[in-house]
Amino acid sequence: MIRLVTFDFWDTLVTDSAENLRAQRTVRVAAIRRALELADVALGEVEAEEIHERSGELLAERFWSRNRDPSRHEQLRLVLDTAVPGIAARMTAAALEEALAAYTEPALAYPPTLSPGAAEALETLAARGVRLGIVSNTGRTPGVVLRRVLERHGLLRYFETISYSDEVGVRKPEAEIFRVTLARAGVVPAEALHIGDNPEADVLGAQGVGIRGAHYTAGYRRPAAGADLVIESLAALPEGVFRIAPTGATG
Repeated sequence: MIRLVTFDFWDTLVTDSAENLRAQRTVRVAAIRRALELADVALGEVEAEEIHERSGELLAERFWSRNRDPSRHEQLRLVLDTAVPGIAARMTAAALEEALAAYTEPALAYPPTLSPGAAEALETLAARGVRLGIVSNTGRTPGVVLRRVLERHGLLRYFETISYSDEVGVRKPEAEIFRVTLARAGVVPAEALHIGDNPEADVLGAQGVGIRGAHYTAGYRRPAAGADLVIESLAALPEGVFRIAPTGATG
């Protein structure tokens, strides 16, 4: 039977509006300016925006395009060093910690909304003895902050096993992030199902290690070909899980 269900975070458990994302970016750019001011480097808003852009390109080139992820501390150093090479190494520990909080926490000021049916799905699955986890890629917002977002929604308590890419060091669809999660939970692939919005990262990534892959379409995405389960609303997930569970019993 399916003993473990893992969720993607962005665009699965939560959704974010374009307006919210713009607000988060504005806060993050201001954090970059403030961090450099602490190191006696004055930047205008346009310059800070350019650093935000260039550092994003570097993160994609060096890490994300290779399905790798730096820690939140490494990412901050890369961003600051994009402005002035080596400046992060010259900053005090206190200044770096202040900068890290400001850079990584905009989602707390402008939080994403919970996807419809998410809370009900988690409650139902947990009540029926299914263990729950998260397997999710991160970007500018690290896993430690995403946990706080879930806690504010009252949902963190449901998750036994959480694998965020900035903490594991690899991104979906790489097999390692799924295997780490299985090992932590102590289940074999046939006993697990992963659900997410991305056909490649979530469905194929999970299936690549023998985990069932469920595609969350939210009613508007084209269903992923080959998905073990297609879900339009998260409220329908428990029924889908229990419907396909017997086919995993041989694993």
